[in-house]
Amino acid sequence: MDRIRLVVKGISGSKDKPEIYVLILGEQGENHVFPVVLGFYEAQSIAFCLENSISNRPFIHDAFFELARLCNVEVLEVFIKDFQDSSFCVEILCFNGKKYTMFDMRLSDAVALSLRFKCPIFATKEVLAMVGVNVSTDCNNPLGQFSMEELLNKLDEAVKIENYEIAITIRNEIRSRK
Repeated sequence: MDRIRLVVKGISGSKDKPEIYVLILGEQGENHVFPVVLGFYEAQSIAFCLENSISNRPFIHDAFFELARLCNVEVLEVFIKDFQDSSFCVEILCFNGKKYTMFDMRLSDAVALSLRFKCPIFATKEVLAMVGVNVSTDCNNPLGQFSMEELLNKLDEAVKIENYEIAITIRNEIRSRK
């Protein structure tokens, strides 16, 4: 199984829904990215870590990080292994000095921990093919081939099946054309 290393490319809020945030993951130095919809608390935890800020009260990810360190447990990597039913299937690999253990985790929590442990994030090529988009401004943009009417139809389809990550990407393409 081919694994591709990802980095956090950014995080931003939604103008339409202030409680919704979008995390952008992608390949280092590449235009292939995929958006991940987050709630307020997950976005805040990730943003604080990205900005090297310290909260007045620790996030649960900070508490997990400190507890793991006290117990000599290291998070070695995050692996996004699948995308099913509009959800990412994610595992984190931990090591306590004697034993390797994998845990299932929500993607937002796994990213927050990867930033704290400074460990890599990987995804399969299949996951990137399912949810990724090319955000380059040239003709290689896969959404660039669609008319505005086609994009609006695709947006409706994505919302109907509750695939909000793709819906936001399509919405952003529509906005960039206006």
